[in-house]
Amino acid sequence: MYLFPHTSTGRRALWLLLPVLLYPLYWSVLRLIPDSWRAVSIGAGIVIIGLAVASLVTAGIAVVRDRERSVLLIVVASLTFLLVVAFALGEALGGH
Repeated sequence: MYLFPHTSTGRRALWLLLPVLLYPLYWSVLRLIPDSWRAVSIGAGIVIIGLAVASLVTAGIAVVRDRERSVLLIVVASLTFLLVVAFALGEALGGH
C-alpha cells in the first residue's frame, strides 16, 4: 500500500474527489450570497453533485480495474461516499 496514487486513473480520481470534500466550505460561503444570485449557489451544488458521481466512479475504476491501493485515495473516496450519503439522507428526510 502506498500513500499517494501511482496510476493516472487514481490521480484523476483524487483530483476530482478533493473539491467534493471541500463542499461544506463552499456551502458556508454560498449562503452569504444574496437571494438575487441564488442561481449561482444552485449551479455550484449541481456541479458538486456531478463531480461527486464522476469522482466515485473514477475511484471505483482505479481500485477495481487498475488495482490502485493508495491509502489517500481509499480514505478520501470513503469520506466522499459518506458525505454524499449524508446529504442524500438529509434531503430525503426533508432537511434544508
